[in-house]
Parts: sequence; C-alpha cells; structure tokens
Amino acid sequence: MEKKPPRFALFTLFWVVATELIGFGLIIPVLPQIAARYQPNPYLLGFLLASYSLCQFFSAPILGRLSDKYGRKPVLLVSKMGTCISYLIFAFSGTYWLILLSRMLDGFTGGNISVARAYVADVTTDEHRSRGMAVIGMAFGFGFLLGPAMGGGLYLVGSGHRAAGLVAAFLSFLAWVLTVVFLKEPVHHVKAERGSFWKGLRDMSSSSAIVSVLLIQIVYMTVFSGFETTFSVFTATRFSFTETQNSWTFFYIGILALLFQGMLSRITVLSVKKVVPIGLALAGLAFLCLAFSQTVFFLLVALAILAVGVGLVNVFLPALLSKMALSEEQGQTMGVYEGVGSLARILGPLIAFASVYYHFTAGYFAFGVLLVLLCVWAFRRFYFSRRPL
Repeated sequence: MEKKPPRFALFTLFWVVATELIGFGLIIPVLPQIAARYQPNPYLLGFLLASYSLCQFFSAPILGRLSDKYGRKPVLLVSKMGTCISYLIFAFSGTYWLILLSRMLDGFTGGNISVARAYVADVTTDEHRSRGMAVIGMAFGFGFLLGPAMGGGLYLVGSGHRAAGLVAAFLSFLAWVLTVVFLKEPVHHVKAERGSFWKGLRDMSSSSAIVSVLLIQIVYMTVFSGFETTFSVFTATRFSFTETQNSWTFFYIGILALLFQGMLSRITVLSVKKVVPIGLALAGLAFLCLAFSQTVFFLLVALAILAVGVGLVNVFLPALLSKMALSEEQGQTMGVYEGVGSLARILGPLIAFASVYYHFTAGYFAFGVLLVLLCVWAFRRFYFSRRPL
C-alpha cells in the first residue's frame, strides 16, 4: 500500500519551516545595519552574521539524534520555542551582545528543518519521498519571499527592529501551536536505542553513499551561498541595478523556485539518484550563462535555469539521503546534512568575497565548471549504483 503523509502533518511541517524562513528573511537582510548601530567593529559584525550557522553546525546533528531517541514532535516543539524566544530577545535587544545571544540561541535550537525532513522520511514510502521533500522546499521558497516583503513595511513601524522581531516571534509561536494541535508522532518512526551519538556518526561515515551525498551538499551549498552573497554586487556592477531592482530580481528567482517545487510536490519520481545530477548540471549551466551574460534578458534566462536546478537539488538530494539512512538514524542523518549545509554557508561567503567579488566572470565560470564536474562525479557514483535509489 502507498504511504502518503497525513494532510495536516504536511500543512504543519510547511508552516514550521516557512515561519523559520520568514523570520530569517525579516532579520538577516538588515541585520548588519541594525547591529552596526551598537557595534561598528567589522570583525564582530562578521562573527554575528556567521554565529547562527556556526551554532547550527554543532547543534543540528545533536537535535536530530534526540529526535531519533525521543520522537520528532518533542524536539520540534523545543526547537520552535527556542526560535520564538530568540526573536523576543532580538525584538527587545539594545546592545550588540543581546543581538548575538538571540542569533546563537536560534542557531542552537534551530533543528526544525532537519527534524521536519526526518518526519517526512518516517511517513512516506520511497516512491513518495520526493513529494514530501518538495513541500519542505516550497516552505523555503514561500518563507524567503514573504520575509523580506514583510520586512519592508515592518521596519517603518514603531522604533527600529522591535516590530519585525515581535512578528517573527508570533509566527514561530503560531507554528508551535499548530505542532501541538495537528502534528502526531509518526507511527512508523523507529526510535533509536540509547546508543552513543558518536556511534551514529561512525555508522554514517562508514557508508560511502552517505558520505558522497554530504560531499555534494557541502560543495553545492558553498557555491550557492557564495553566489547569494555576491549576486547583488554582480548585478550592480554589470547592469547598474539599484537596490529595488535587485529586490525584484530575487523575488523573480523566488517565484520561479516556489512554482517549480510546487509542481514537484504533485508528482512521483521513482529514481531520485538520476535527478540529482540533472539538477547539478542545470545549476552549473546557469552559472556559465551568468558569467557571460551581457543583457538583462540573458540574465533572467540564466536565473530561470538556476531556479530549476536549485529546486531539483534542494528536493531530491535530501530525499536521496533519507533512503540511504537507517530508519532509527533518520533524524541524526538529516541533522548532519543541515550541519554540513551550515558549514558551507560560512565557507561560501568567505571564499566568494576573497575571489569572485573582484572577478565575476572568472568566478561564476569557475562555479559553473565545478558544479558540472560534480554532476559528472555524482552521475558515475549513483547512476551505476546497484541499489534502487
């Protein structure tokens, strides 16, 4: 029999992830400007921006393991409440150190996404896994679209960042209530024995397939996060885009990604191992096109290709990983996946600003070549695998 996730479970998980990204989009774009009022030191500002990802790098695997032992719902509730409290601290913060505390608390407790993916893996069959993961991808796109759009109005209300922080806290609390009311612990969740956290890591490191997926994730996410942090400078330099034009460009990318992942949530893909290399190839092609784009039309075409490629990777790479993980280690495995992504989001901007920032054509061309090579390697690694992933 087909095992499809309960409707209200997917609805709740959508809002759990979406409110995380809405809050992220409300705060992150203007966080340097807000923090600079209290602390002008550029190194401390850089640490503030990296603090969330740094804390999540360490905490995501631990929260995932706890969800394997004690259940998905309890960890989601604790994680979401931690996010709510962190936004309340941010709303009433008047010093750099309180803002830093809010970001670190959100990073340490922010296991929502990895646990949500583990929940999807618990309640879907292999055939429907990608459909469930696509819902998580849609929540990403929806949150990234709505967050900055709401921020444009909220920062005009009241004093400073308080209104934005309070709205982000309220949305997180609303997701917490939905989790309490509608989300049930998965019947098919096989709880892990009270074994060592390190044993789980050793089990993952002994699987060459899992290590391969994590390698793809860190390379791909390093490239993409480097692109995210340099793209507005690229368009301003090459096309003389204003801040408003860049905002509309990001909105265009977000709409395309949201629509495409919405389509993926309605179809069943039987062999995800064949789709991941396609997504990497399209993303690589998009970067090659971006490197040599000279007109806005060509830029928009390249971004459309990128949106499709990114959508495929973001949906099918975690779906592929979930099929490789042991049932009792889904949470920890997804936590490691998110932790690796957090590490890449630290490395990406550092690498990009040290190289791509001054040589966009060569830098984006190198990004494209790297992803194409990664596509070839992934194709050889997974397509010829005897396991029906």
